[in-house]
Amino acid sequence: MRHWFLSPKYRNHTTFTLTAVILTFVVIMLGAYTRLTDAGLSCPDWPHCYGYLTAPHTAIQLNGASINYPDAPVNITKAWTEMIHRYFAGTLGIFILIVAGTLLASRKAKGFKSYAIGIGLLVLLGLQVLLGMLTVTEKLKPVIVLSHLLTGISLLALLWWTYVDLKLRDDYFIPRSASRTLPWIWLGFLIVLGQIALGGWVSTHYAGLACIDLPYCNQVLLPALHLDQFNTDLITIHMLHRIGAVVTAVYLIGLSIYLLQKPAFFHFGALILVLVSLQFTLGVLNVLWLRPVWLALMHHGLAILLLLTVMTALIKAHIQSRDRRYAI
Repeated sequence: MRHWFLSPKYRNHTTFTLTAVILTFVVIMLGAYTRLTDAGLSCPDWPHCYGYLTAPHTAIQLNGASINYPDAPVNITKAWTEMIHRYFAGTLGIFILIVAGTLLASRKAKGFKSYAIGIGLLVLLGLQVLLGMLTVTEKLKPVIVLSHLLTGISLLALLWWTYVDLKLRDDYFIPRSASRTLPWIWLGFLIVLGQIALGGWVSTHYAGLACIDLPYCNQVLLPALHLDQFNTDLITIHMLHRIGAVVTAVYLIGLSIYLLQKPAFFHFGALILVLVSLQFTLGVLNVLWLRPVWLALMHHGLAILLLLTVMTALIKAHIQSRDRRYAI
């Protein structure tokens, strides 16, 4: 049966969808840079910045900002950091609206999957705009900042799935071999997603330097964890991320070794192994080098690439488990 994903009209939009994926990744990284440079509240209002469409930089604008917001002195560099993030986010919103509109309006897109993706993109976009506003109005409340990050990653994952699903179906002769592989990849995907959430929780609480040595935490091998203070105790937040990193690394190394034995997943296994090794190394260096911004950004970006790699293997495993041949 011909699937709408294989329609020639949809193929013409794959480049546009890939552009939206790249732009989403850029927006997420800009958001991380904004947090790491403490620029999240450099514009005290939303969607303007001190009432202007740009960061105030002229003498008149700076004077107006000081009068209207006397308790929020202007830092021009940080204000531009925040506004550039907003400009890119606004551009991304337009891209997502076009992708979703194409899926929902195309006569070729009549299946449940097309509607689910289109509606999912619109819902996530609306939620992301709301969370972006609340991030400012609620003064960087950690749960809102983390929700903002995870919603952005969800948008990226849905766009990536839209793009990769088509590309994998181009190789339409797919042998049945993934039914036993699928649950293990699913578990890996959930573990990586959970670890990214823990990393986001560390970032929103600025707990990255709560422990400044390894393998100890401030010269204590196993500091006491206060799980009832998960929202306030920085050492607990930091250590849970460390423990999660070990669990994630061990599982993904095992998963990669398993995938290396599967010809159809050999390249995924190799790539996951490389990314996990690099990510673990970056995590260690972030502590030893006291979290320089450029290194923290690399750590953040690599985590997302690792998630997308596992997700791609998951999509392929799903397709293989159906044991179908898709006619072009």
